[in-house]
Amino acid sequence: MNKRFIYAIMLLCLAGSASAQQSLKGQKEAGVRLGLPLGVTGRYFFTDRSAAEGIVGLYNRTFTVTALYQYHFDLSALTIPGFGWYAGGGAHLGTRDIDGSYRFLGGVDGVAGLNYNFSNIPLNLSLDWKPAVHFGNSSDLADFGVSARYIFGSKK
Repeated sequence: MNKRFIYAIMLLCLAGSASAQQSLKGQKEAGVRLGLPLGVTGRYFFTDRSAAEGIVGLYNRTFTVTALYQYHFDLSALTIPGFGWYAGGGAHLGTRDIDGSYRFLGGVDGVAGLNYNFSNIPLNLSLDWKPAVHFGNSSDLADFGVSARYIFGSKK
């Protein structure tokens, strides 16, 4: 009996989140990222749940270009409208100054974060953890960032 109750609650939450979420398909966002890496970010939603993000970043004598694929989950039914979380991964390329010489930097990235779209202004805020494993260099596993993005074409 307990399991049936839990399954019913989960089903209601999923049904509520599906109806509460505004359509994200085709949404374009661009803005700044504060943290590691520090830089500019852009994101495009292919569907309501999947998006690609690009980050051009500078930090600790390092320049990187990162491409990430993200899968988004809406939490509006459980919290407030516009709130969600996401997870995904991707890769990066760049250079790093090590002892006065620039070396190639490449590797894989993970990403997990919280996301909020304001209902009255075209602004998205996100807080994420983006660990990066570099091939041939020390990894950056404690990279956190806050991003603020303008939502293009929003009717808010």
